[in-house]
Amino acid sequence: MNCLEYRRQLAADPRRETPEMVEHRRECSGCAAHHARALGFELQLRRSMLIAVPDGLAERILLAQATVERRDHGSQRRYLGWAMTAAVLLVVAIGVIGLSPGAAFADAMVNHMRDEPESFVPRLAMPESEVLRRFAQRGVKVAGPLPPGISYASPCPVGSYLSVHMVMPQDDGAVTVIYIAHHRENERDDFRKADVVGRSVPMGDGTLVLMAEQPTRFDALEAAWRQTLEGGTRQVADTQ
Repeated sequence: MNCLEYRRQLAADPRRETPEMVEHRRECSGCAAHHARALGFELQLRRSMLIAVPDGLAERILLAQATVERRDHGSQRRYLGWAMTAAVLLVVAIGVIGLSPGAAFADAMVNHMRDEPESFVPRLAMPESEVLRRFAQRGVKVAGPLPPGISYASPCPVGSYLSVHMVMPQDDGAVTVIYIAHHRENERDDFRKADVVGRSVPMGDGTLVLMAEQPTRFDALEAAWRQTLEGGTRQVADTQ
């Protein structure tokens, strides 16, 4: 399969996966990045359809419209404009109040992991040079050796964030590791979303995110990745 055929199939269905497409993406970093962008765009479209609408919003808008129709034309336009503006602000306010920045970040990480089922296909460990190439694509220069056992690595967009999405199989289950490049969360955060346990840690010039069914390996992996990304130089500052 060549790049043109790959991108034609991807354009027809961004969720399409065939053995030929998987093999081509593994060998072609350009198509791998194109695939990641396409999935990121699809994810943003789906999320845009999930905005919660307050109960009774449609009825209130219809009531406002019926009321202004009994008034003069000039007042009608002003009142309807106010009603529509208030409805939009109400929806936005509910979203802002109900979702803290930290929760929004964690939700984005979990949603991205669940939208990348191909990352959990069993694979052998990748060559270190290939993983480092993914980091280089994100403009990240590591300070130490990579932790061993990375079976999947892709330069994925996670919403507006640029990431390197990785999977590290462990004895008690795989751990998803996402490094968000050039964005540091304000503080360390342990979170749980349904059956996913996670941890986000400001590290290097970005944020390291660990996700799994159980957090038993988080401490060891966090320490290993700190050596990789910082060489141990910022450990004291981040744990105080």
